[in-house]
Amino acid sequence: EIAELMHKHGGVCFVDFACSAPYVDIDMHPENEEQALDAIFFSPHKFLGGPGTSGVLVFNKKLYHNMIPDCPGGGTVSWTNPWGEHKYIDNIEDREDGGTPGFLQTIKTALAIKLKEAMGVEHILKREHELTSIIFNELSGIDNVNILAGQHQDRLGVISFYIDDLHYNLGVKLLNDRFGIQTRGGCSCAGTYGHFLLHVDQKTSHELTNEISIGDLVRKPGWIRMSIHPTTTNAEMEFVCDS
Repeated sequence: EIAELMHKHGGVCFVDFACSAPYVDIDMHPENEEQALDAIFFSPHKFLGGPGTSGVLVFNKKLYHNMIPDCPGGGTVSWTNPWGEHKYIDNIEDREDGGTPGFLQTIKTALAIKLKEAMGVEHILKREHELTSIIFNELSGIDNVNILAGQHQDRLGVISFYIDDLHYNLGVKLLNDRFGIQTRGGCSCAGTYGHFLLHVDQKTSHELTNEISIGDLVRKPGWIRMSIHPTTTNAEMEFVCDS
């Protein structure tokens, strides 16, 4: 519906599937052409079996007008001559893939996508909802644990939280060093949105940015982000929550 609205007003619709691609169906060409997606991009390293893959960009070739590739290199030209003349390859994918392609990364990307398809999106989402339900039930009973956007429990398997009076990086280190649980600390590349989540006003924000500018990160706001996957067992999820 957003794509349809954008197209009616002369826009184009690019969709970032970086977080959701491993869990949802992606259809760039629905029955209603006005709802078509002009481009999508995602990071396959977030898929099961995906670490070590390369990023994926898929776009409608009608958007492509530049005859000079973004990164000219070997394999991007049909011919050259000593008088400075040349012709770039007509095929867009070849023209934009100078040098030796990432064969292994590409093969691994394809296998990760095939694995997702074999598991089935419906089963993936059903299992994720079961696991997120366990997390909310367990963590909501801990007084000093605050789940960000906790009012939205119908979500993908990404849970961000902070613990009162505990620096997020210390929380990440304790989870890793004491329990072998890998999480990420910080603002998850969402500093602006983080202002709203953590209720940081403009005055406080300026104070914090001044501290950050001189290398003082003690008060820099953030949270702990935990990602779960349908292959996680209930016992593993309960261990994480107990930790």
